[in-house]
Amino acid sequence: MADVRGNHRVLYVAWGFPPYTGAGMANPLAAVNTVARRGHDVTVLSADPATYDLIQGSDWALVDLIDPRVKVVRVRQPPGVRDPVINRWHDTRLLAPGIWEKIDAEQTTVIHPDPILNPWFPAWRPAASAAARALHDHAPFDLVIANILPAVAAGVALSVNLATGIPMVLVERDSWVFSPYTGQPYDDAALSRPLLEEIMSRAVQVWYINQPLAHLHRREFPAWAHKIKEVRNAWDAEFIPEQITPPSRAGRDGLVFRFVGTMAPRGFPWQFVEEAWTLAREASPVVRASVLEFVGPGSRLAESRSEIGMRAADRVPKGGLAELYAQTDALLFIKEGGGMVTSGKIYEYLATGLPIVTSLVPDHDARAVLAGRPLWFDAKEHTPQGLAEAFVRAAAQAPVPQETAGAHRHAAAYRRDNVMDAALAQLEEELGW
Repeated sequence: MADVRGNHRVLYVAWGFPPYTGAGMANPLAAVNTVARRGHDVTVLSADPATYDLIQGSDWALVDLIDPRVKVVRVRQPPGVRDPVINRWHDTRLLAPGIWEKIDAEQTTVIHPDPILNPWFPAWRPAASAAARALHDHAPFDLVIANILPAVAAGVALSVNLATGIPMVLVERDSWVFSPYTGQPYDDAALSRPLLEEIMSRAVQVWYINQPLAHLHRREFPAWAHKIKEVRNAWDAEFIPEQITPPSRAGRDGLVFRFVGTMAPRGFPWQFVEEAWTLAREASPVVRASVLEFVGPGSRLAESRSEIGMRAADRVPKGGLAELYAQTDALLFIKEGGGMVTSGKIYEYLATGLPIVTSLVPDHDARAVLAGRPLWFDAKEHTPQGLAEAFVRAAAQAPVPQETAGAHRHAAAYRRDNVMDAALAQLEEELGW
């Protein structure tokens, strides 16, 4: 894709950026690469690798995916409540940890209210805001974009906007005021809603990852409804090559079904899936000879049940996903929530071209993404029996090349660089660039 327009300086605030491996890393990576490809000078303001190591570690291979034209400035996050070095702890924390944690939480909430995530994150705002303003003083920016996972990035962008007046875009994705599972305000939403309203009042655009979330915020914030845009989540060609095809079923009695993704300790429906898998094994010799594997964070919470063909596997790094999918016959997608929940994993599943087995409530937003896709085996009812029947149908129908090609064509609309390119082109138009 050729460089277009260009000649503008953009600051992109993303707390989590490669080598970070956590949720939400891929979106800012694709966004800044697209900004650079469109000819702009882009600087990323992120936390530092030592901070990421406190959370879950770093993957330095991800850094190679950053466009060489992108500048990255890393600002240290005070370790605070996550500090593992006891010698650095305050006396109050050692002697009265409960009191210390309460005081620390109150102080960081004043810095930046965030009812969704650990109050540890807001402590990044003062240093990051100072760094952002220093960068602007050295070489002024024309635009600041904030990716709010976590929400503290919005506070950094707001501080730059207030100090300089440069346009601001908020990539809110989910909401930090309303639960996407219920549509109701979070318990502490009264603390954060005024800040979100102030940011919306000053932003040029505010992005959400699906139409129901965008609609909810247009309804709740009618004065700023014209600024709210739907910019869908997507999949990344760097991690999922488009040439993946299902393995041949010739000469095999059973198949490999996989669930790939995060399995929350309390939210993942283990019993539901186990019951469905057991029923499918009773109904189909092919399923009975197959294996259902769970891959990702939380997989070890599932007890491997070899007697019914269920097993847990280690988490696979981003760079190993293509190989994993190439050895998979069909994918299982099951996700709690409804109309405002999509899940980033479904886009990655789309990109594989593999058969996808789902069990979702009728209004789940993942249905909007899957609609019309070949090789989608949906449970006709959201029950263990319904999912069992979907497993059986997927096991009985070997993909043909035309269906796999159709699945890949369906996925092309959700390739992240294409999604980002369209969103940024529209933003440039509005800014008059």
